[in-house]
Amino acid sequence: MTKLDDTAADAFATTLTRLRETRQLSKKDLAARMGFDPSYVSHVEGGRHRPTLEFARRAEVVLDGGGALMRTFQEPGTAAPGTAAGWPIGGTASLGSELFVEQEDSDLRLADDGYYEITISRTIRNIGQRPLTRFPTRIEVDAFPADPARSHSFYRDNPVTLAETAFWARFDGEPTAWRVVRDRDAYKKIEIFFEPSRSLRPVYPGQSAVVTCGYRVHHRKWGAWFTREIRWPTMRISGSLTFPRHTGARLSGRRVSWTGDQPLGEAPARSESADGTVFTWTVTSPTLANLYHFQWRFHGL
Repeated sequence: MTKLDDTAADAFATTLTRLRETRQLSKKDLAARMGFDPSYVSHVEGGRHRPTLEFARRAEVVLDGGGALMRTFQEPGTAAPGTAAGWPIGGTASLGSELFVEQEDSDLRLADDGYYEITISRTIRNIGQRPLTRFPTRIEVDAFPADPARSHSFYRDNPVTLAETAFWARFDGEPTAWRVVRDRDAYKKIEIFFEPSRSLRPVYPGQSAVVTCGYRVHHRKWGAWFTREIRWPTMRISGSLTFPRHTGARLSGRRVSWTGDQPLGEAPARSESADGTVFTWTVTSPTLANLYHFQWRFHGL
């Protein structure tokens, strides 16, 4: 893992402190948005720890430093972002440090045929040092989350098949290739390739792209919950859940972190539309590794 020498580390700490104070963020606020422990931010600014490259990437994005922080790590002879020369092609192995989600939008709706239809769109930015060519996603269901044995037995007899999910993917609005890398009765892991029109289109360092996917699962196999996990540093996440009016849907949500369950900062907003009862929610700068868990009950059936 790349780290700075003492002189560069001092310059980095000075710039970091200046940017943080300009953005009027406390060390705790900055740490939460970056997904780091507050003590680490404090040690970096105080010169007691040398910042890692991953720390610099996340700080650069969160503080919108205009390249000031990343220039500290720039090595002579590095090809300019957005060019092909010198870039090793990247996959998904190190996305944790190379990817930043500028915006995630999720939409779940219960259709008249009894299927939940899910669409997830992410605007991603490459904050690493090599091009990205694919993005991982997954389909995960559990009709009986409180009873693992019953759930296992149910999906053994009633597996979710890839065909029934009608999975699709788009890259910057165009249909794109994808493949299943793990296929279980209640779980599918899928890689979405950045290959619209069968032409490789890498996302180079500094560039952004929109990756969208969708699928459907029958309500008997889905369960009565929907979860979004903050797997990468994220600027903003929002979602909507739509149910037919006759279901009398009632929704509750909570945030799950390593310290335990906590209520959402703001309850999902409820409204009525031509499509039914709609619940919407938004979180800005969510903490890395947190889960946003939503559960519903039907009273009109």
